Amino acid sequence: MSQKKLRENRKKIQDTRNKIQDTGNRIQETNEFLPKFLDILKKYKVFLLIACGMAVLLYANAMGGAFVSDDYATLPQNQQLGNFAFNIKKDGMLLPNTMVMTNFFINKLFGVTSPVPYHIVSLLWYLATIVLSFVFLILVFKNDLLAKVATIIFIFMPIHVEAVSWNAGKIYLILATYILASVINFIYFIDREKLLNLYMALGFFWLAFATDRPRPFAIFLILILYIMCQENWREITKRYLKYWMVVLAILIVSVLASLPAVNIRVDDVNSGTNASESYFYSPFFQYPLSIPKYLQLNVFPVDLTLYHTMFVLPGCLNWLILLSYLGLLIYFFIYDKRYFFALAFIFMAVAPSMAPVKVSWLVAERYMFLGSLGMATFIALLLVNDKKRISILSLSLLVGLCGIYGYLVLKRNVDWRTNHNLWVKTCQVSPNSHNAWNNIGDDYDKLGQYENAVKGFTQSTLVKPNYADAFHNRANILFKMGRLDLAKDSYETAVTISPNLYQSYLSISQIAIQQKDYVTASENLEKALKFVPGDPQVLYFYAVVQANLNKIDEAKRILNSIVLAYPEFVQARQVLTALNKGQTLVP
Repeated sequence: MSQKKLRENRKKIQDTRNKIQDTGNRIQETNEFLPKFLDILKKYKVFLLIACGMAVLLYANAMGGAFVSDDYATLPQNQQLGNFAFNIKKDGMLLPNTMVMTNFFINKLFGVTSPVPYHIVSLLWYLATIVLSFVFLILVFKNDLLAKVATIIFIFMPIHVEAVSWNAGKIYLILATYILASVINFIYFIDREKLLNLYMALGFFWLAFATDRPRPFAIFLILILYIMCQENWREITKRYLKYWMVVLAILIVSVLASLPAVNIRVDDVNSGTNASESYFYSPFFQYPLSIPKYLQLNVFPVDLTLYHTMFVLPGCLNWLILLSYLGLLIYFFIYDKRYFFALAFIFMAVAPSMAPVKVSWLVAERYMFLGSLGMATFIALLLVNDKKRISILSLSLLVGLCGIYGYLVLKRNVDWRTNHNLWVKTCQVSPNSHNAWNNIGDDYDKLGQYENAVKGFTQSTLVKPNYADAFHNRANILFKMGRLDLAKDSYETAVTISPNLYQSYLSISQIAIQQKDYVTASENLEKALKFVPGDPQVLYFYAVVQANLNKIDEAKRILNSIVLAYPEFVQARQVLTALNKGQTLVP
């Protein structure tokens, strides 16, 4: 045999050996366990510290922000904030609502005079979400460069400001933390078949479920998405079938347990200013509006606002964006499941908030907090794909994107620093929001700018002519300004629109008392008492009016009942004493 032929044979043998070795390596790689959670933290601790440091710098100017919007009702004006027994049993759950208990412990440690501790705790929850997001991406994509780039983009996304800078938005940070922790443990369970991971996954689900319904159900949607994207998804399904049946049973029980809370939430969304008899949104109305809007807010967040009411794109363009998104999902499901996972994750994470059942508003930035991780991952895939090193072009694009997003975050943080900033900006971005104009009217009231308050409430009634609350609020300002006839007209309009608005009946009666029209006062107080029959304040005014109508015995009877039930009600006791002394006309 010639030397040339011998060399060719040797080369063939070596190539065969290399192929066998490569095949063995691939099999070994597929049989390797995923890296442990703590090992990931140790390996990438420098990156995670830098990432968290960037987040802290980015939100530093939000830490001194005041209480705004819903913060007042849940924090400084919440009489039960320091009541442990009340808070631990809130919603009747076996485990405490983490949002409620977080505020309870901050109040115990620092009080409620300063919002700074509450903002700092929100930032800590945000940092926890960042760390878990990175671990999640490492486990799913097994590409550290992709995970790093996606995490950096996620940190800088302006759509997060509402959840991070607003104390009331903290619940979405908490839920994101629990959802990610649960899904990570489900992934480890599939990988290692350790029951501890299954128990921890269900435990984090229960913590999320005790905090909010129905948003924690996103855990199961993300889990299904993860399994769908595995090459051995059939094997996973069959191998763990008995466990999936248990998980399904828990899910069904949880859904049934959620129904009362869901009904309450639907009533809230449908009530008052949003009065509607419909229990559902029309999907042909909801999804062509909300999905394109969420995609735009993720990538081009130029119109951030608390109330998203400006849907300016024509219907045909909304449908085009929706169908394009669905087309991309189908394409990537067939050809590259990495991109499919990222795009599908956007709405798997937010799906419970987008259910056609009216548990949420059509669009809210805070709902998309966790879903934006999917968009960050999709952008990262476009920049780095499966490369080991980032190119100069991709790095330049990343720096430019983060620079723009960072500027928008810092600017948006300023909007959330005060109530006035918030509502001025909201009215500018969402001029057709009756809620925004009503709230800016309330803000001007607190600032003592009554003329501007009247303008705000009036604009709210122009945007939504059947908005009873705005008519009532405008009347309150006119009452303060001494314009009693205008105030009375506005109160009467409010009760015409909403006959159960007892506060307006009470206010009309107070105007009538000032004008010594006790018959009108009595008629309106009787209407108010139909809705709040045991209210001591309404009963007190009713007793005063009865006394002025010379119905002394009736007035005494009412005052006696008030004093017995509320011994600390000094005014009622004083009027009763005066009547017992023979004074028949109460001023």
